[in-house]
Amino acid sequence: MEDFQLSKDFWLSEPPCWHLATPVDASRLQETAARVLQPVRNAWGETFITSWMWWSDGCEPRIHSHAEGGTVDFVTTEAPMMDVFEWGATHLLPSGYIGRWIYEPERKDLRGRVVQGEHIHMAPRADMIRFNGDGTIKALVETADGDNFVYAQMDEGTFANPFSLDPIVVTATAKAGIGLLVILGAPLIAQALSRKRAGP
Repeated sequence: MEDFQLSKDFWLSEPPCWHLATPVDASRLQETAARVLQPVRNAWGETFITSWMWWSDGCEPRIHSHAEGGTVDFVTTEAPMMDVFEWGATHLLPSGYIGRWIYEPERKDLRGRVVQGEHIHMAPRADMIRFNGDGTIKALVETADGDNFVYAQMDEGTFANPFSLDPIVVTATAKAGIGLLVILGAPLIAQALSRKRAGP
């Protein structure tokens, strides 16, 4: 796969091991970028995909919905993750695209080392259906329960459960290169041609 722009602020090359993606994988990630990641970026600032279909360590394939192509873990750097999570439960879940919207806090081992960074896990409804046939939209918060972690569902009514989506059109462009050079250099080229016609 060649790198290409998924949405205004996201490129295929951002998640780990992106070069292993198929065109189908890339198209599913592009849909997620357009419907979820870009709206989060527009509302909350810098947003980064931290995990997609592969673990960054050795490009090990992930399982469950992550293996389906549209599921991502992401973080924002300019806003509290819980604020982003609550906003998404209100503004993004009603679209019907999202199947799982989960806030997962930072976890540390007994020595105090971080074993999981704080993030939001987002799985499209389509990925959930492909993975296990479950298309129920759920917003969940991971909470500590003694030595274990459990997922507590948000109160019903914070999101809708429609089954239709507006069509979305996403255009992809190559990274800035010769095209940008031509655009930026056009005035200089025109000036040079004008001088040549005018003579010495």
